[in-house]
Amino acid sequence: MKVTQSDIANALSVSRLTVSKALNNVEGVSRETRELVLSTARELGYRRLAKSQIDAIEKDVQVDKAMWVKSLKQVSLFSEQKLATDSYWAPVIRGMVEVLAANGYNLNLCFLSEMNDGEFELPKNFNPNETRGIIQFGDFQKRNIEQFKSCKLPMVSVDAIIQGEEADLYSDTLMTFNADPMMAMVEHLVSQGYQRIGYASDGGRQLTMHERWLGYCRGMEKAGLPINQRYCFFGAFDSTIENIKKENRLAYLKDFPDAIICCNDILAIAFMKYFQANGIKVPDMVALSGYDNVSESEVADITTINVSKEELGITAAEVLLWRIENPDRPYRMIRINDNKLIVRGSTNKLT
Repeated sequence: MKVTQSDIANALSVSRLTVSKALNNVEGVSRETRELVLSTARELGYRRLAKSQIDAIEKDVQVDKAMWVKSLKQVSLFSEQKLATDSYWAPVIRGMVEVLAANGYNLNLCFLSEMNDGEFELPKNFNPNETRGIIQFGDFQKRNIEQFKSCKLPMVSVDAIIQGEEADLYSDTLMTFNADPMMAMVEHLVSQGYQRIGYASDGGRQLTMHERWLGYCRGMEKAGLPINQRYCFFGAFDSTIENIKKENRLAYLKDFPDAIICCNDILAIAFMKYFQANGIKVPDMVALSGYDNVSESEVADITTINVSKEELGITAAEVLLWRIENPDRPYRMIRINDNKLIVRGSTNKLT
């Protein structure tokens, strides 16, 4: 059906004369009315628009869209759902919210579900056209990060992915220092008389976990102590315990570490519960230490290393806001230097 000037006038509730003046660029109508008539004419399929008029409409649409995007105040956080209430990550998120809210932004929590092929399904509440930037953390793979980057939005990563012996940066990346504090943990245990110092990690592709292991190795080397693979436990906690049971290792503590440094507090607490349930006194028979200083570690009296978790969140948000305004600057690796040894009852001096 052919669209007429009368159809445009009826759609806008204006006179046909007003439409005619607007279409023919005649004086007597405002700029806003002229633009409204032109855009409505195009939407209705009016075929007598000149190319210059169509180009002007498209330019106005692009300008309006750019202004709309610039006015958006939403940042999306990509994470696995299990981490949202984690005692480590909850204060990190709180720090993000503090900074973003002060700058007029909302934090949109986007919990990702892993599919059978290892990809993560982006949640329905994430709309890249309504988002100014992304903050991501979690035990993601390289292809997951590339999936996030395909959204073509400014992004900040809390921690990096380790690939072999190297870490690739796919965005601005925020971390704490890990190796030196772990060396300090080894030094503390040696000062308490421990010699058979082992290490436990439940895995992860993050650079943080790699650096903590390197810190343990350097600390042992500095102390002149050998790294005995029999004293090191890697993999899922349940599998580690099954192997300990299978070899009946708790019955012969001379072939067992007298201290175990765990890569995080939650793993240290899991070991403590297992030892207590099996008559192994901590620290009299085996000392334990963790890392991160989560709230549970204080209750369990675990020696640990404090991580300024809320500061991590604050800085992540600040870096993303900077990146939004500076999209073409090189990626940056930023370190938070506030990790302190906290000595508690799980590493009391041997008697």
